Amino acid sequence: MSRYSLLLLACALAVASCFVQTGVPLRAPTQAPMARAAAPTAMVEESAQQALSAVGAASSLIASSAGDFGGYTIPIIGLTILAATIGLLAGPVED
Repeated sequence: MSRYSLLLLACALAVASCFVQTGVPLRAPTQAPMARAAAPTAMVEESAQQALSAVGAASSLIASSAGDFGGYTIPIIGLTILAATIGLLAGPVED
Protein backbone atom coordinates (compact mmCIF):
# COMPACT_ATOMS: atom_id res chain seq x y z
CA MET A 1 0.00 0.00 0.00
CA SER A 2 2.82 2.40 0.78
CA ARG A 3 4.33 1.83 -2.66
CA TYR A 4 1.10 2.97 -4.24
CA SER A 5 1.03 6.02 -2.00
CA LEU A 6 4.58 6.93 -2.98
CA LEU A 7 3.75 6.35 -6.65
CA LEU A 8 0.69 8.56 -6.32
CA LEU A 9 2.74 11.28 -4.60
CA ALA A 10 5.41 11.09 -7.33
CA CYS A 11 2.75 11.36 -10.02
CA ALA A 12 1.18 14.37 -8.29
CA LEU A 13 4.56 16.09 -8.07
CA ALA A 14 5.25 15.34 -11.73
CA VAL A 15 1.92 16.86 -12.75
CA ALA A 16 2.47 19.89 -10.51
CA SER A 17 5.92 20.46 -11.98
CA CYS A 18 4.34 20.78 -15.43
CA PHE A 19 2.69 24.03 -14.33
CA VAL A 20 5.89 25.70 -13.08
CA GLN A 21 7.69 27.93 -15.54
CA THR A 22 11.42 27.23 -15.43
CA GLY A 23 14.06 29.95 -15.43
CA VAL A 24 11.87 32.60 -13.82
CA PRO A 25 12.45 33.68 -10.21
CA LEU A 26 9.51 33.32 -7.84
CA ARG A 27 9.43 37.05 -7.17
CA ALA A 28 10.14 39.67 -9.77
CA PRO A 29 12.72 42.32 -8.85
CA THR A 30 11.11 45.54 -7.62
CA GLN A 31 13.51 48.02 -9.20
CA ALA A 32 11.03 49.71 -11.54
CA PRO A 33 8.44 52.04 -9.95
CA MET A 34 4.80 51.03 -10.27
CA ALA A 35 2.78 53.20 -12.65
CA ARG A 36 -0.90 53.80 -11.99
CA ALA A 37 -3.47 52.90 -14.59
CA ALA A 38 -4.97 55.69 -16.65
CA ALA A 39 -8.59 56.69 -16.08
CA PRO A 40 -11.02 55.17 -18.59
CA THR A 41 -12.29 57.42 -21.30
CA ALA A 42 -16.00 58.08 -21.76
CA MET A 43 -17.88 56.39 -24.59
CA VAL A 44 -19.16 58.57 -27.42
CA GLU A 45 -22.94 58.87 -27.37
CA GLU A 46 -23.31 58.13 -31.10
CA SER A 47 -21.58 54.77 -30.79
CA ALA A 48 -23.73 53.97 -27.75
CA GLN A 49 -26.86 54.65 -29.76
CA GLN A 50 -25.59 52.44 -32.59
CA ALA A 51 -24.90 49.64 -30.12
CA LEU A 52 -28.41 49.91 -28.65
CA SER A 53 -29.99 49.81 -32.10
CA ALA A 54 -27.93 46.74 -32.99
CA VAL A 55 -29.07 44.99 -29.80
CA GLY A 56 -32.68 45.89 -30.59
CA ALA A 57 -32.37 44.45 -34.09
CA ALA A 58 -30.75 41.26 -32.84
CA SER A 59 -33.42 40.70 -30.18
CA SER A 60 -36.09 40.33 -32.87
CA LEU A 61 -34.11 37.42 -34.36
CA ILE A 62 -33.98 35.50 -31.06
CA ALA A 63 -36.90 33.47 -29.69
CA SER A 64 -38.33 35.73 -27.03
CA SER A 65 -41.33 33.81 -25.68
CA ALA A 66 -42.27 30.25 -24.76
CA GLY A 67 -44.35 29.86 -27.92
CA ASP A 68 -41.39 30.41 -30.25
CA PHE A 69 -39.80 27.31 -31.80
CA GLY A 70 -42.08 24.76 -30.12
CA GLY A 71 -42.25 26.25 -26.65
CA TYR A 72 -41.29 23.86 -23.86
CA THR A 73 -41.09 20.73 -26.06
CA ILE A 74 -37.30 20.63 -26.44
CA PRO A 75 -36.53 21.27 -22.73
CA ILE A 76 -39.00 18.54 -21.69
CA ILE A 77 -37.40 16.05 -24.10
CA GLY A 78 -33.92 16.99 -22.85
CA LEU A 79 -34.86 16.63 -19.18
CA THR A 80 -36.54 13.28 -19.90
CA ILE A 81 -33.43 11.95 -21.64
CA LEU A 82 -31.26 13.22 -18.77
CA ALA A 83 -33.49 11.55 -16.16
CA ALA A 84 -33.51 8.28 -18.14
CA THR A 85 -29.68 8.34 -18.44
CA ILE A 86 -29.29 8.94 -14.70
CA GLY A 87 -31.80 6.18 -13.97
CA LEU A 88 -30.00 3.68 -16.19
CA LEU A 89 -26.53 4.48 -14.89
CA ALA A 90 -27.51 4.65 -11.22
CA GLY A 91 -28.49 0.98 -10.95
CA PRO A 92 -30.77 -0.60 -8.36
CA VAL A 93 -31.12 0.99 -4.96
CA GLU A 94 -30.59 -1.40 -2.05
CA ASP A 95 -32.70 -1.11 1.08
